[in-house]
Amino acid sequence: MKSVIALTMLLIGFIVEAQTMSLMDAKTFLIDEAKGVDESGVPACRTSQDLAFLRFVAEDWKRALTLLENDAPDLRRQHLIVAATGFLSPQDYVRFLSGACDLMELGKLKMPGWAFCFGSRGKDGFLGYNYDQPEVATLISRMEAIYKVQEPRVMDEYFSSVKSGEAKKLTIRDCTNYGIPMPDTYTDNSKGAYQHLLKEQKRVLAEETNRTKGKVKPEPTPRERKIVRMVDEDGSVRITEVDVPPEDKPIENKAIPWKWLLIGGTLVVSGAVVVWQNVEKRKKARK
Repeated sequence: MKSVIALTMLLIGFIVEAQTMSLMDAKTFLIDEAKGVDESGVPACRTSQDLAFLRFVAEDWKRALTLLENDAPDLRRQHLIVAATGFLSPQDYVRFLSGACDLMELGKLKMPGWAFCFGSRGKDGFLGYNYDQPEVATLISRMEAIYKVQEPRVMDEYFSSVKSGEAKKLTIRDCTNYGIPMPDTYTDNSKGAYQHLLKEQKRVLAEETNRTKGKVKPEPTPRERKIVRMVDEDGSVRITEVDVPPEDKPIENKAIPWKWLLIGGTLVVSGAVVVWQNVEKRKKARK
């Protein structure tokens, strides 16, 4: 029984590992210029490869920092990494931002304030919502000091709103009015975003597997449509489009056209007449 359990755990571990991404794969993924963050701030998540990268970041904030320091020389890659940190747990997210502050203070990293401070839609409003937590308050002060030097006055209003608690009030109001979940709390350290990522990856992997095996039904062929005049009960006439029923579609006539039959029949009769005439000539010649 123990051996069966051990084998099962080994297989599960193999499957999980197969769905993750190595550091080298993550670097290669970042090189692809087609990979990035859309206009709404959401990272690419259409394929299992996209989700494997998000999972790579979500499972270890230190690996995300390694990528940010060594493999993200432009804003596209930097923003993609920061956006992917939205799947980190709250405390790991704070650790990641603190590590990024270390890099900026050492001159090893430079990012626009908007991309660094709220470039992750998954953690939208998180800093303002948790401003009164000591660890988060320390992080906010470090970020403010960095951007007072790097982008003077550009981020002042943002940090003032966060540190005064006004940003938290606005977040609570907007979430309540629009019926959306509140940001994660730092003390609860929720892993809900990561669990959602795993479910989404499982779903996409299943779709890709089925597509490879040909189990996904092809998209239906659009029906042919035609414009017709319709008369309503009140006698009014309107123009509209309707689907062409299969019986209304022209059917290819595979029968032999009558002209060809006529020509063929004529040739056969003519040939028979020629043969008959030749036979008669031979009979006369013998006499």
